[in-house]
Amino acid sequence: MEYKNSKISESNKKKIIKDLFNDVSKKYDLMNDIMSFGLHRLWKRDLIKLVKREKEKIILDLAGGTGDISNALANQLTNSMIFLYDLSLKMIVHGRKNKSIFNNNLFLINGSADQLAIKNNSIDLITLAFGLRNFSDKEKCIKECRRVLKYGKKIYVLEFSPTINELIAPLYNYYSLKVIPFVGEKIANNKEAYKYLIESINEFPHNQELENIFTKNGFFCYNRKKYFGGIAYLNIFSKI
Repeated sequence: MEYKNSKISESNKKKIIKDLFNDVSKKYDLMNDIMSFGLHRLWKRDLIKLVKREKEKIILDLAGGTGDISNALANQLTNSMIFLYDLSLKMIVHGRKNKSIFNNNLFLINGSADQLAIKNNSIDLITLAFGLRNFSDKEKCIKECRRVLKYGKKIYVLEFSPTINELIAPLYNYYSLKVIPFVGEKIANNKEAYKYLIESINEFPHNQELENIFTKNGFFCYNRKKYFGGIAYLNIFSKI
């Protein structure tokens, strides 16, 4: 699959994103390393540390991909039930084969974030790492998260952001627009996929706007954390 047009209509974005991630599933971890200078592993580790403190019983790892977060949580929270939920079946399968995802308390679900096959008010905590910007209808997915989350419970949203410190912005922009697509072509043989991912970051709401979107849809901004000058943010929202 090749991504060709940066102006994707909402109606077909879901299929395009599904095909894209199916295509790059075996290179997905490498993709994140390239896009974040390898720092995504530290950011995910930080998220996992914070989530562990919550000691919640039913956790949904939405857009869980190859299972970095859900597998770690299943290993460390053995009395909890962890649900990995992702649109790309190949991502889930690749993670299961290559990351020893065989925990008895980890359940794998292939499905779309805008139609969660989960009961109302049944989830204690949601993690959403590097997935929100790829949803075809972000607000609909946010509403779905609110629907399944119990009242007063939290969603941890870790995402790349265009809200970057002006001192590092020129260097990061050059790296994003020139280096990442080149490396994507040479290593992953998919320059267009990497080009899309960079454009998806640039078109993503700035962090204050993102907070406003969650607030409008029934959440309270509990806390936020900025990484590496704003390349990524961890926002923690509570359902109200």
